[in-house]
Amino acid sequence: MPNKLSPDLDDQQFQQNRTIPRQRFNHKETVTSTTGEWLYLPAGVGDVLVSVAPASGTARVEYTQDDVAAVEAGSAEGKPWSEGDVSGYTDSLMVNAVTAIRCVAASGSTEFKVTA
Repeated sequence: MPNKLSPDLDDQQFQQNRTIPRQRFNHKETVTSTTGEWLYLPAGVGDVLVSVAPASGTARVEYTQDDVAAVEAGSAEGKPWSEGDVSGYTDSLMVNAVTAIRCVAASGSTEFKVTA
């Protein structure tokens, strides 16, 4: 079952500061020697900062441009991010023009974070 990028309910700055247009979104998970679940990126959210930090082995982020039905059916095609497989902490600013993203950990555990 795919995950959803959820608002950070502790972030209330947007209510007091008009220069902050909306509440932030955060996601954090540990992926262990597997392909993680897809994480839907909500429409209307701009750029997202994505990071992976493999404890050992390598990891990468994959994205899909397939529709929501394909993601839910498990038939969405994952394409690797431009950084490829990495063996240490790596982050990348991605334009939110995709349906969903996920972390693939080749071996060991990897911390996967998404902030928008």
